[in-house]
Amino acid sequence: MRAAQALEAVIRERDSESVVKTVDGLEYANHYFNRMVVDGYKISATKFPKMYGMIYHASNTDTSVYKLMQKANSHFAKKFIPLLAEFKPDIIVSTHSFMSIMISRLIEKGITNIPLISIVTDFAPHASYINPCVSEYVVSSIQMVDEFEKLGVDRNKIHPVGIPIAPVFFEKDEKKEEHLAALGFDPALQTVLVMAGSFGVTDILKIYENINEIELDFQIIVITGKNQKLFDAFNSILSCNQAYRAGDAQPNFDDEKEPSRKETKFNVTKKTKLIYFTDEVEKYMHISDLIITKPGGLTVTESLASCLPMALFKGIPGQETDNTEYLCNNNLAISIKKNTAADVVYQLLKYPDRLNSMKESCSRLNNKDSAYKVYEIIEDSVNSMTEPVKLPSADDTFEDTNDGDEEEIYTEFSEVFGEYDDKLDELEESEWSGYFEEKMHHLKDKMKKEFKKINTKFQ
Repeated sequence: MRAAQALEAVIRERDSESVVKTVDGLEYANHYFNRMVVDGYKISATKFPKMYGMIYHASNTDTSVYKLMQKANSHFAKKFIPLLAEFKPDIIVSTHSFMSIMISRLIEKGITNIPLISIVTDFAPHASYINPCVSEYVVSSIQMVDEFEKLGVDRNKIHPVGIPIAPVFFEKDEKKEEHLAALGFDPALQTVLVMAGSFGVTDILKIYENINEIELDFQIIVITGKNQKLFDAFNSILSCNQAYRAGDAQPNFDDEKEPSRKETKFNVTKKTKLIYFTDEVEKYMHISDLIITKPGGLTVTESLASCLPMALFKGIPGQETDNTEYLCNNNLAISIKKNTAADVVYQLLKYPDRLNSMKESCSRLNNKDSAYKVYEIIEDSVNSMTEPVKLPSADDTFEDTNDGDEEEIYTEFSEVFGEYDDKLDELEESEWSGYFEEKMHHLKDKMKKEFKKINTKFQ
């Protein structure tokens, strides 16, 4: 969504007469399919990361998982026909692999010939992005060009201009000292930014506790995002360490209900600014010297644009571990674990040569003006059309031997979960990352109930 929003803003800036429509494609296709994808990802990635990794890699080859992914997206592709008929676009830009599958299928079936640009929002390829009717691919690096070409994509269609993000991330902050002082920080000290993302509580609290034990003087900004439980936990800790709270807590809860959580207590030794949600992420990146975060594609890209070295923790098996490998291999980031975070951060802050080297690497690879370059690709694609755009009528449809009805699709998703649930049971006890057996069974039951609940909507 952030990539789409950044691109929409640049299109409107470059051509005020352009009409842009940004659509949450999964929700538009089907609310229950969206829940299956989004909720399934949240539960499996956070509670069963090993299983999620299995499914992710299985969907990258010609397996039953890959075929199910294609089948589901083929079915829901039909839902976009009325949208195309009504909006009459000159071009379609996808920032999600499933949307690339759906629109490519419409083109393949002769429903339309609208050019389709696919933006790959990670740092490694995946089969779901590669579809026969994609006109152009936008990727994060020149390395990705070689990898996509090995997977059969015409090299001339691949543009390593970077993932589009808001241009403000590339702008040098001339008011760094002023911003630090406004937070109650010392402009002379190094600043570590901790961005927790939408998942997890325990790991990020452990990392924060560990870096507070470092015998160096630095300051910390913590952005919890819309993670109320995590904000509440940090707020509780800082309430017991008021001398180290920078400014006042500023919660902005969507839900006023206070979350229940066992209190975590330890001594804070670093001045800390706690932020619940902000639309000024770029400001906090520009005033920081190091970011501790998960390796999500857009956060990583924004950090690169801000020339901010990264310490990456607990990448979810799949695209996040692929991102971590790429970033560490290119001296853009370093990998940490919750129990080793203090040692790594200490070395970076105490001996800043490595930190400075990482900043230089970020500067070389941050793909400045990526959104503007994507705009130029869009413009070229529209201008190079040699035949009139074919638009469907609202009642057009198509038959597909790979298609299936919704009840069948959801049933198969449930079966896929069960198949990989069984595989997960075969893993060694050490792979459970400390979960108690009863808790795991509870979570598995919860996941299965979600699938069943969605499936009953079509019975």
